[in-house]
Amino acid sequence: MNMEMEPPSNLDPDLVTRSLNFHGQLLQKTWEAERGEGDLQKHNVNNLDFAIYSQRQKHLSFQDRGKRLKLHQFISKRANVLFDTSLIEKDKASPPASEPGHYALLPAFETFLNLDKTSRTQHFLQCLRPKDVIISSITHKANSGLSLKVLCLDGECARSVSDLNIKAFCPTSNLISAVDKKNIPRTFMLNDLVCCEVLEVMPDSEKIICGMKGVHASDHKARLGLFHSDDFPEIYNKAVILTAEECIDYCGCCYKRMVQLTVI
Repeated sequence: MNMEMEPPSNLDPDLVTRSLNFHGQLLQKTWEAERGEGDLQKHNVNNLDFAIYSQRQKHLSFQDRGKRLKLHQFISKRANVLFDTSLIEKDKASPPASEPGHYALLPAFETFLNLDKTSRTQHFLQCLRPKDVIISSITHKANSGLSLKVLCLDGECARSVSDLNIKAFCPTSNLISAVDKKNIPRTFMLNDLVCCEVLEVMPDSEKIICGMKGVHASDHKARLGLFHSDDFPEIYNKAVILTAEECIDYCGCCYKRMVQLTVI
């Protein structure tokens, strides 16, 4: 198959960085061999961190090295298509329809698999970005702020992480007044549910700093603060059902069960 280089294009540096961090130095070498040693710098790809690849490398088969090389060559030669900034702009301009009944909503595929929780936690933290909205429960109150356990990511990419024990912290300076559904003011209490925007993510130390003032997530500002269990994303509720049924998918039955819950 002929895989000539695509014509010049604008590459999204964040997407390129995430791909390189995942595939490691071997992809970087292949990229530089295919596109030139200065190509990454030209596209503002500078801060590479191969920690994720180092964890993956322990489980990679030497016999599949040839397949990985072909994949890296494909990524490098088709980078102008795979990482084109116009694709990101189109996604932002045309979000998928989310009306009830428009399409089936299922939890992330990892929900149906018996995956290592450490790897899932690292993947979640690597993907989390400022402006993202998280729903958490309060585990500790202090003068400095609220300690939280993250239950799920809200929005179009909603996913449940309630089984991962991911922690976050909301400083007092980023709190707003607690108001219940009847607009009655009260104080935040232990085990309360809160909706916050992500302000900073530190994957290496597994720390998330969040707030309720809508600094970034202006579209979600009305939902920030005290949260009611009735407002959980549908995907989270379905994931909770699977957890309650102790459903671990070794033979596809877990996925079939979720399809039943979705259709009925």
